Amino acid sequence: MDDRLLQSFMTVAECGSFTIAADRLSITQSALSRQIQSVEQTLGVELFERIGKKIRVSPEGEALRARINEVLIATKNLRLSAEELKKGEAGVLKVGACSQLIERYFPDFLREWQDEHPRVDIRLEEGGGADLDAKLMSGVVQLTINASSYARTPDVEARPLCHLAVLAIGAAERIGRSGAPIDIADVCSHPLLLLNRRHVSREMFDAACRLAGLEPRVALESGSPHTVFSMAIGNVGVAVLPSSIRALKTDLTVRPIAIDGRPVEFEISAIWSRSTPLPAYGRRFVDALAAHIAREQDQGSGTAAVA
Repeated sequence: MDDRLLQSFMTVAECGSFTIAADRLSITQSALSRQIQSVEQTLGVELFERIGKKIRVSPEGEALRARINEVLIATKNLRLSAEELKKGEAGVLKVGACSQLIERYFPDFLREWQDEHPRVDIRLEEGGGADLDAKLMSGVVQLTINASSYARTPDVEARPLCHLAVLAIGAAERIGRSGAPIDIADVCSHPLLLLNRRHVSREMFDAACRLAGLEPRVALESGSPHTVFSMAIGNVGVAVLPSSIRALKTDLTVRPIAIDGRPVEFEISAIWSRSTPLPAYGRRFVDALAAHIAREQDQGSGTAAVA
């Protein structure tokens, strides 16, 4: 049913007069009468009782009045949502990222984003580097926050967000108290507590070990940064973790790992497929996330501060 006909009923019911309602709707009284008759025929009930020249809403009309108002509100909201979708102001954005990046950057950022963009539904998928790349290529997610090494194909577009260092975290008796870079050979002289190979920081550490001709002694391999960190607190070995790990207050020393004086680090980018371009709100999401990460790093919180 045309919602304009329903609006005509609501206007007559509010005005209590066909003459006043017709004037408000800028149509003739006869045209308004035909509209009301059309609604009554469609619904199969009389909506008004006619008493001489006066009218009043019938019991059936009163019973349907609230429902009709709900339909009009729902129709208005539907049109608004459709307009926002066309303009790129509303929709769903599926984002993939590793657990450390989600934990480090997303809690505060997402709360602010959702306050400002309530009609954009953000859905997060956790995964490692290769997992995220596969999810992007298969369309499970529209956007990944992943190592820039996964953006080196013509199938994707990317925006760099930040650089993350690979850190050695351990007791002072193992790696000293200085926060200065530590050579990878010194790190590998200890039992190592490592993330599994789903994590880009592990891939970078393994590559640096191969480049230096080192064979690390692995005391623990885990998918959980918190497990690795807890074992370092217990002095089981030296943890190797990315600088995106959330700060924890302990007595452990944190040192960037270096090889031949150069830091072992990697770049993180927002990556999306060229075959399914990001909607306008997706690009705004990337811009806002980049600004949020930049602010955090400017404040000195982009690197784990374990003290």
